Amino acid sequence: MERIVIGNVISFVGAVFLAVSCCVNTRKKAYFFQLMESATLFISSFFFGAWAGVSTLFLSIIRNILVIKGKFDKRMMVVCTALVIICGIAVNNRGLLGLLPVIATVQITFSNYYAQRLKAIKISFFVNVVIWAVYSLIIHDFSSGITQTITAVLSLISIVRMQLEE
Repeated sequence: MERIVIGNVISFVGAVFLAVSCCVNTRKKAYFFQLMESATLFISSFFFGAWAGVSTLFLSIIRNILVIKGKFDKRMMVVCTALVIICGIAVNNRGLLGLLPVIATVQITFSNYYAQRLKAIKISFFVNVVIWAVYSLIIHDFSSGITQTITAVLSLISIVRMQLEE
């Protein structure tokens, strides 16, 4: 129980970084705060014993650094994707549930490379945050799960508004 409480306290800090990443006005700042969120959730995942989450979040940190430095090209996308799949499956200790971080990280890695239009980016972010919310709630990471659920609702509202304006 103590591990879950500590993990949730750390995850709450990650949730703050996620919220800040949604409010900044440059792509570089958004990726910086997403990097900070990944780093914080990487630490909290140790407390939840979520090893697939640990491995995919570590690789997300590296990916976000590459994106921030402008070095995330197609080759790096393929390398990151392959490493996420290999490492995530190798350390997965939660069966099908443990595949959710792998799926979410592969999905957002592809999006980081391919999505160019704002609507596509928002839809990709929505799908990603829903996957992570489900995973977080199941592993008892309530701080992240609740924040991700709220973020998913807000993202969906934003997508619907964007669609209505078109």
